[in-house]
Amino acid sequence: MIHSNDHNHRRKKRAQFKHQAGPFIIFFTILMPTNCVILEQFYFDLKMDPTTELINGFLVFFFYGMAMWSYYQSITIKNYTIEKATPLQDNRRIDPIYKNTNSCLECNKWKPIRTHHCSLCGKCILKMDHHCPWIHNCVGLRNHRSFYLFTMYMTIGAMQYSYASWVYFRFLFRSSQGFFSHQSTFFYIYWCLTSLVLYPTCAMLCFLFFYHTSLILNNQTTLEQMRSGSNGTCCFQNDKPPKNINLFDRGKLSNIAWFFNYSYFWFLPFENIYKQDGTQYPIAPLCTLQDIQIDNPQIQIGQIPDQQFDFDKIDQKYEEYLAIAKQKYKNKRLVLIGKEIQLD
Repeated sequence: MIHSNDHNHRRKKRAQFKHQAGPFIIFFTILMPTNCVILEQFYFDLKMDPTTELINGFLVFFFYGMAMWSYYQSITIKNYTIEKATPLQDNRRIDPIYKNTNSCLECNKWKPIRTHHCSLCGKCILKMDHHCPWIHNCVGLRNHRSFYLFTMYMTIGAMQYSYASWVYFRFLFRSSQGFFSHQSTFFYIYWCLTSLVLYPTCAMLCFLFFYHTSLILNNQTTLEQMRSGSNGTCCFQNDKPPKNINLFDRGKLSNIAWFFNYSYFWFLPFENIYKQDGTQYPIAPLCTLQDIQIDNPQIQIGQIPDQQFDFDKIDQKYEEYLAIAKQKYKNKRLVLIGKEIQLD
């Protein structure tokens, strides 16, 4: 009991610190790209012709505006679970993924699949990816798109600034008037400090962007990837099956389309709203019999028909088969395990 109380006390302390430090982190996150835009647009003389300079300025402000919009969406969009009673279970279904009656021990409410309780937010988060201190919020079902676009636009902007900074540094280095003759001392200090912070941040953003791209391609979250350690799919081709199979991986294009809410305006950080409201998710594509390894050497692969098992239609097919069988053997004497039966 003492250990539990200490753990709860430390968790409350972390949540309190996160709540207090959040506004400062948000301010710092906005300040850094703003500094880069100011330096690049008002201080760097990149020796461009008017047309190129106009296009470059448009791109700089476009990516900056999109990054800030995505950042705002990531902060304000919440992923809290909807107040919903535990659904009735259909025992006829054979897929156990939706036979879910779990309850959150913290919230004491029904806990949908892919949902995790965030100790910092104090709530259950739909399709929780992770709690991000940079957005003072959890990344989940509804704002994962805006968070991903934020990392993408910030990565593009950081690379754009890095290139402009290098071009301007090379111009100053080759200048006949001397390196420090073009700007004030304050500018060089300001530029140096901004770059010292930006370059490690740029490396981190690149890693974050590519990592979340891999998650999107496999329809996984960070928590699921860390737990499984594998991007296994429904049909495996190795001698040994993976320890954990990702049932949500429906193929790269399907995963991307679902992640961006099937929107043509995928590059805009809108909130993702799905019909299933985070209680259900589309699962992996059906396997053909040719995808399944056969251990019996007497069965040749060529004899396997190219067909699919649609588990959702098993009940319907079974009922149709029973109706046909009953009609076929109606009013006939049938013996099953030594007992005579009569079909109605």
